[in-house]
Amino acid sequence: MASRIFAVDLGAWSVKLAIASPGIRGALLLDVVERLVPPPEFEGEAVDVRARRVLADLVREMKLGHDSGYLGVYGDQVFTQVLDFGFKSLRRAELDKAVGGELEGVVPVDLEDMVYTYAELPAPVAAANPGPAFAPEPTATGMTATGMTAIHATGVAGAGRGRVAAPAEGMRVLTYAMRRDRAEELIAIGKEAGFEVRGVLACGGAAVKLVNHVPSLARARAEGSVAVIDIGHDRTDVVIVANGKAVFSRSVARAGKQVTEAIQKYWKLPWEDAERAKHSDGFVASQAEPATSESWARIHGVLIAELQPFARDLRQTLAACRAKTGFTPSAVLIVGGGARLRGMASFLTEQLGVPAWRLSAEDMIAVAGPKLGLNPAGVPAVIDSAALTIGMAYDAAGGRPMFDLRSGSLAVKMDLSFVRSKAVPLGAAVLAIAAFAAVSAYADLYRLRKAEKTLTARIATESAEVFQGKSKTAEEILEMTTPGGTGRPRSSPMPKLTAYDLLLEISSKVPAKEKISLDIDHLDIADQKVEMSGTVKTPEQVDDLVTALKEIKCFKKDGITRGPLEAEGELKKFRLTISSQCM
Repeated sequence: MASRIFAVDLGAWSVKLAIASPGIRGALLLDVVERLVPPPEFEGEAVDVRARRVLADLVREMKLGHDSGYLGVYGDQVFTQVLDFGFKSLRRAELDKAVGGELEGVVPVDLEDMVYTYAELPAPVAAANPGPAFAPEPTATGMTATGMTAIHATGVAGAGRGRVAAPAEGMRVLTYAMRRDRAEELIAIGKEAGFEVRGVLACGGAAVKLVNHVPSLARARAEGSVAVIDIGHDRTDVVIVANGKAVFSRSVARAGKQVTEAIQKYWKLPWEDAERAKHSDGFVASQAEPATSESWARIHGVLIAELQPFARDLRQTLAACRAKTGFTPSAVLIVGGGARLRGMASFLTEQLGVPAWRLSAEDMIAVAGPKLGLNPAGVPAVIDSAALTIGMAYDAAGGRPMFDLRSGSLAVKMDLSFVRSKAVPLGAAVLAIAAFAAVSAYADLYRLRKAEKTLTARIATESAEVFQGKSKTAEEILEMTTPGGTGRPRSSPMPKLTAYDLLLEISSKVPAKEKISLDIDHLDIADQKVEMSGTVKTPEQVDDLVTALKEIKCFKKDGITRGPLEAEGELKKFRLTISSQCM
């Protein structure tokens, strides 16, 4: 696995890049970068062309060309559907075909021109009458504090309204699909920027990983589902997460751009000045955070014209999730640059009927991980605006992203070009190892021959002392020690069998207990003979025992001598003496 992976969000306002290091215990976030898309160099220069230029600069500056990169896709680039099937389980290959067939009927793209990915939805948990939902208490700046405020979701207009999907009779899946040529274009964008695009990821997996890393969502994700709302410049992405899976996803064509246009139109400002005014003085009022002056009320009056339709679209999205899947979010996490608008969390809480909040300081430290979060003051402010990009990096670092649209014929193939590039060094290393092995073997052989010469000289010297000045070789000495002096090679002094081996041999030859009732009370195994005594029921059983022992090859033929049988009650006591050549 590569030492680093990175995820990229090519946005209309900025390019966000998150770098992580995969590991056995989880990914480690190394860095997060957000760089604004520059103004056009000439009239009519497209935003995506400028964003690609920014991406190429980031890849070059951070030396990411040899690392695994993943591109995120959002908005109108993907088609998101929730599909219902009558079956509860199916093999993966068959399910691929079933999902493809269903998508061809609901997506305006032919199957051969489409790439898609999907995941099975968990079953929704039937909720009782909901109590108060707990959310971090908002501060005056729109950030969050550690205190908790109880918000009764049922007391807010719009909470829990609308149709609820019936439990699925079979399987329900969430799918992302896009045009194949668009996926190929994204892969080409990566190559143009100087890296290989390992995956084209939909935002569902990123939202799941983000929810899992945010401490303030612990209760919400344990008790129900959570909505992640990423408010960008051109679009807003909504993902509902339940039980560690994305269950619904939708993009809304309203975001920060419409707010900037409202400011520009009302105060007749240039676009850049309107953007700066939005970031510094933007405000939307609510019952929790009312306008405290006439100036704030005027700003609220300008922005609410765009934010009311925005909130309506979000309510419709949550209602669509409830109608299609049966899941109703119990909490909303708002991230992205648009979430920084002052009062946005309180406004959405009232409009959606669900407690909404931004990442707190503790959440940012937890999402940033141990490397960036050790120094809270050093946690980049970009963490909240690039939250989904960070989630995408965590998703990709696991090795198998949840929703990867680089599938089918576009799936990443095994690239062995790095092996070919290393062929010469690898060959040199193999030759070096072989040379060292040959040198080591020759050194061992040299030591053996030297030892042989030393021992030969020692035998010659010591044998001359024993045999009246006549030296002898080792072979001559061995022949002289052969019994009988026949000159034949001496047999091995090691025994053929040990007493234990012979005991095992005897035990294996004794007839089974169904044939003979045998009780051995004495067994003596010596070099040349074996003595055995015990009791049986009948003399015929002694005959069976003797016959069986004759099958042992090292017992001499006709070498089993019986002693007289003695009566012991109903039993017969026997004695056997066996001549053996087993040792």
